[in-house]
Amino acid sequence: MKEYDYSLDAIKGISCILMIVAHIPLYFNGNERVFQIIAGLAPVLFFAVSGVTTTLQVRRKSFRSLLSFYVLFAVIGFSYNLMWKPEVQAFSVMDVPQIIALGVLSVYLIEKYLKLPLYLYLLLALLVFLVHFFIGSLLPDFPFKSILFTETVGFTYFPWMFAFVAGIFAYRCSNRVNLIGALIAGALLVISSYGGVREADFIKYNMSVNYLLLSLFVLFGVFYLFRRKKSYAPSNLMLYFGKHSFLFLFTHLILILAFDRLGLGHLYIVWIWCLALVCTYVAMRVLLWLGRFIEPYMGYPAVWVLIVISVVAIPLVISNRDLIILAEASLGILFSLNYKKLSSLMPASPSSRQLPALQEVIHDKA
Repeated sequence: MKEYDYSLDAIKGISCILMIVAHIPLYFNGNERVFQIIAGLAPVLFFAVSGVTTTLQVRRKSFRSLLSFYVLFAVIGFSYNLMWKPEVQAFSVMDVPQIIALGVLSVYLIEKYLKLPLYLYLLLALLVFLVHFFIGSLLPDFPFKSILFTETVGFTYFPWMFAFVAGIFAYRCSNRVNLIGALIAGALLVISSYGGVREADFIKYNMSVNYLLLSLFVLFGVFYLFRRKKSYAPSNLMLYFGKHSFLFLFTHLILILAFDRLGLGHLYIVWIWCLALVCTYVAMRVLLWLGRFIEPYMGYPAVWVLIVISVVAIPLVISNRDLIILAEASLGILFSLNYKKLSSLMPASPSSRQLPALQEVIHDKA
């Protein structure tokens, strides 16, 4: 018997809510900084679920179709990077769309050809981190180093690939193992932090041992809690955000940037969080309604060619930063509303044509 697994949407949904806290452009200090550090773990959960959903595509998607789609996914995804950094240099930084593309393609190849036993997924996650920790900073500059390793900003392959494979382990293991994993990671974090906690240890990009332990504690703990829950109400807000998480990514960010320009930073922080969350929800509802009128036009390859060209050309021909952000946000939202259409244009194996859409997540409970 197979049924839709709502727990994965719920995990993506909670990561979306955490993004609101992490991305509000306010300076935190003292104990308040803890909120921002915890919220900054949202990508760990998001990447973990992406790893899981990729394993469910292996039998019904060819590598050729995924490669074609995720190359375009990464390129159009630079619209998100350009919202953060509206200049040409944004193309040199790996952000959420680019690491998702690399992570998904890597998981597909691992699942298709290596067929690893379960425990090796956890070891692989640790190995990815160790390569980052012991080797990354020692290597001289070379072509594509900014894709593989980072010392400043960016979601590079090392260490962030760890979340994709750790997510697969957390999803496939027994829930008791998730609880044990969370407790072990938490205990090691306490031991490692004995004698004092340095804020530098919890800056996510150049990941430290403490940040890895915190990530594993949250990842295993969240999978344990959400897999324990047997049912979810259809109206659950986390499910809604999780189901439309890619649209959330662009919508919440443009609203937060707008709030910042309007000078709303003087409001009490909880009010800003609530305002951003409510406005994002309302905006998503409106955008999804409007998207129905645009969808019929998104099945033409020429439209997607124009979108790709526009994403790349806008920072080259426009100098106004606000205009770049607005234009790239519009393209990103258009993409997030219609990426399934783009997926349908990719070459597919004959056996996959009668199978569910890319976004569907099935959990075999037999």
